[in-house]
Amino acid sequence: MRNFPLGALYESQNRIHQEFLDFAEQWRQTREGWRDEPARKFEQESLSGMAPTLTRVAAATQTFADACRQSDNLLADPEMNTDQ
Repeated sequence: MRNFPLGALYESQNRIHQEFLDFAEQWRQTREGWRDEPARKFEQESLSGMAPTLTRVAAATQTFADACRQSDNLLADPEMNTDQ
C-alpha cells in the first residue's frame, strides 16, 4: 500500500506561511504612509485576528499531516501500539 502523499500538504502549508509574511511586509509598508484613525481602526478590527487564525490553521494542518503519517504507519504494521 502506498503512503498518503503529504508533499502537496506541506507545499500548501509553506505557501500560506510565505503569503502571510509577504502580506505582513506589504501592510508594514502601507502603514508607514497611512497613520490616521481609519488605518488604526482597520488594523485593529480587520487585521489583528489574522495572525492567531493563521497559527490555528498551521497547527491544524500539522495535526492532519501527523494523523496521515500515523495512519500510514498503522496500515503498514497493524500490530503497532494504537494507544497513542
